[in-house]
Amino acid sequence: MDTPDQDINWDKILAALEDADTSQLTEAEKSMYLAAMEMKQLAKAEERFPTEEGWQRFVAARDQRTLKVRWRKRLAVAASLTVLLGAAGAWWKLQHTNTAKKPAALAQAILPPTAGVQIKTGNGLSVALDSAGKTARLANGVTVQLSSANVIQYNAGNTQTVLMDTLLVPRGNKAHIVLADGSHVWLNAASKLVYPTIFAGPVRSVAVEGEAYFDVAPNAQQPFEVEVRDVRITVLGTAFNVNNYHAAVQTTLVSGKVSAAANGQTIVLAPGQQSQYDSRTGQQQRTNVDTRIYTAWKEGDIYFEEAALGDILQSLGRSFDYTFSCQEPALTQLQLTLDMRQPANLQQVLDHISLITGNIQFRIQGRNIEVLRK
Repeated sequence: MDTPDQDINWDKILAALEDADTSQLTEAEKSMYLAAMEMKQLAKAEERFPTEEGWQRFVAARDQRTLKVRWRKRLAVAASLTVLLGAAGAWWKLQHTNTAKKPAALAQAILPPTAGVQIKTGNGLSVALDSAGKTARLANGVTVQLSSANVIQYNAGNTQTVLMDTLLVPRGNKAHIVLADGSHVWLNAASKLVYPTIFAGPVRSVAVEGEAYFDVAPNAQQPFEVEVRDVRITVLGTAFNVNNYHAAVQTTLVSGKVSAAANGQTIVLAPGQQSQYDSRTGQQQRTNVDTRIYTAWKEGDIYFEEAALGDILQSLGRSFDYTFSCQEPALTQLQLTLDMRQPANLQQVLDHISLITGNIQFRIQGRNIEVLRK
């Protein structure tokens, strides 16, 4: 398959190499992007790919055909990327020149989530939050609105009646809610938050399943408590992340001060510390951590540092509403580091993983993805 040069916008490819967003690329440009990414990875190991030889092949191909490409300077792109793009272009053309016909398109992991965010109210209503600007009246004058920035805003009005509502965030979704006291809560995929329509009494209390990031409005006269299975987290005003996807309940403090109490043990955390309570053993411990590993999801990033591929795929499955399977357990133990903005679909992440590993591929059937060795 030959790709005419006029079909390639090199500046778009350079931009994609910077931010890992290939959504604006044509099929021809995406192929060149993937080839450039592969050249970039192969160039890291001289025994696998001779960079100089690749460049010479590009020069030869360039001399045979006049390339009508206008290059513009980009401040954030190093000159070495330009060399890699050229090498990738030549390599890609040489590999595909003799192909008789374009192969059938492979399945892509681009499906939207099967369900959206909704609120189950204390009086039995179910409110779907699927359109910006939507306002719903829940009960006793309480209203909830989904803003244009996709923030769920509660307004208790003058009501004094306390009802317990539940925010449900299915797989493939995230949510950001502002509670009646002004506290902000971000919920990750496959999570649930139970909270009152108004905070009355001496303590502001909510419950979480899954993963949530809290930015609590300060109120020394009314402490804020989060119940996570057997753990009770108490704060006055602070920012922290809580995760109970697995057996251990992790509380990671970003700023302020919190205490985590479980099974008769209480641990006080300082910023940059994490408590882990293992419900199987009943033990709780405190460690120093890189908080970004545990909070990047809230900022819209995919970030893993030397994590097992199996753990990464499990997280991606929740975030994009897919299920992974692997017949070769050794593949799930591969250690990877990922740091990229979360794209609109899972396919871009899978492409990135395939390129940086060099020996992993994915077979996609609907929402099921099989992990294979190349």
